[in-house]
Amino acid sequence: MRKIIAIFIALLPLAGTLSAKGRERETRIMGTPMSVQDTSSNGRRLAQRLFISKGEVGLGVSFSYLDIDSNNSDVLMLLQNCNAYAKTFSVAPMISYAVRDNKAIGVRFKYTTSSGNISDSDLSLLSEDLTLNVEDIRASGNTYQTAVFYRSCMGLDDKGRFGLFTDVQLAYTHGRTSFSYGDVGLNAYTLSDKLKLSLHPGLEVFVMNNISMNVSIGIGGARYTNIRCMEDGHITGRRNAGNARFYLDVTDIRIGVTIHI
Repeated sequence: MRKIIAIFIALLPLAGTLSAKGRERETRIMGTPMSVQDTSSNGRRLAQRLFISKGEVGLGVSFSYLDIDSNNSDVLMLLQNCNAYAKTFSVAPMISYAVRDNKAIGVRFKYTTSSGNISDSDLSLLSEDLTLNVEDIRASGNTYQTAVFYRSCMGLDDKGRFGLFTDVQLAYTHGRTSFSYGDVGLNAYTLSDKLKLSLHPGLEVFVMNNISMNVSIGIGGARYTNIRCMEDGHITGRRNAGNARFYLDVTDIRIGVTIHI
């Protein structure tokens, strides 16, 4: 986490440089209509309003939190006598630069910590003769992500306060998950590396002239994952998987705040 904050602070002088270049640009009125050209004679015309002006620098941070309890989960209720709990929290500082009106590119760094435990659970398979019992198992993990993204915005009102955006993001994630059983810490853990191309639509609202709040949700994408099971420093198993899925990912809901320079 300290490394992520240090990198974010190191990027602040760059933001200042970009901002200094942008101060010479002409004053723009947010929310004013933008000219739109049809791509064809029968093309669909979509009204555009200025929401983010060219040369604008954004410094922001987003947060997400999720917890799952067996008493409130329809999936975990399929297990008999299940008492399980899991939670995850992430923080993601970012910096962006508007290369065109309503178009921006940026870099985001994300740190995620998660934990879960199963204090007791009985799983019956087809009959009472095929049962599996697990208890007092805990897992904890940390992941570090570096991502680049392209953001396209669309203003919704003539004041430039409300707007929609879509992030196309390419991210690399490295993580480690450790396990323990009872009071004993196991020597087994997993290392994972993931490369993912994803979409994140969202809503942004300017609460002040240069401060905005936003919320977004992931809708899936294409990813490749490499997982290695380790024990006493040796690889005991490996799994490579690649897939493409598009769905509303409730585990990837972000709420953030951005300062626009």
